[in-house]
Amino acid sequence: MRGLLVALEGIDGAGNTTQAELLAKWLKRRGMEVLLTKEPTKGAVGRLIRARLKRGIKDPLVDALLFAADRAEHVAKVIAPGMRQGLIVVTDRYVESSVAYQGAEGADPSWVEAVNSFAPRPDLTIILDVPPSQALARKPGPREGFEDEAFLLKVRELFRLRAEEKGYVLVDASKGIDEVHQEVKRAFEGLLKKLGWQGPRGTRA
Repeated sequence: MRGLLVALEGIDGAGNTTQAELLAKWLKRRGMEVLLTKEPTKGAVGRLIRARLKRGIKDPLVDALLFAADRAEHVAKVIAPGMRQGLIVVTDRYVESSVAYQGAEGADPSWVEAVNSFAPRPDLTIILDVPPSQALARKPGPREGFEDEAFLLKVRELFRLRAEEKGYVLVDASKGIDEVHQEVKRAFEGLLKKLGWQGPRGTRA
């Protein structure tokens, strides 16, 4: 049976990484086989993206194409094989991050979406919503790349708009970590109920 793809999205500091890890651990405790992954990846293109972010280099079209290239490799080498194996693939960021971030930079969101049309559509997309001021307060130290409050306000609005248009699950991530985790779990349980899906048993490292 084909696996499932779950994407957690949100602005920097929303808690995507934390919630993706908590969801993966919870699923494994339930006896399901899980593959936890993230974007940008650690591949060659992903490393280039991280280097550009650290240097504060921005260009909406270049950024969109770089993220799409990294994602193409991610899909081919990680996501698609995992789903073919029947795993629950949990990804920390995916297509909607490109749409929101590069859209906020000035790229046409519909164009960004089209560039990423090769990417499998997630069975569940969860948008973690938090005010940029609170998100940035969670990230001490020097800011880099997209970590600017005015910019993140635009990103947040695009995430919220996409959630409304596409029917994604919008979670109030200004709450405590455990409260947010409970909402993420409920969203996943709702997906399983909707699909009548029975995941593979056992755990996978």
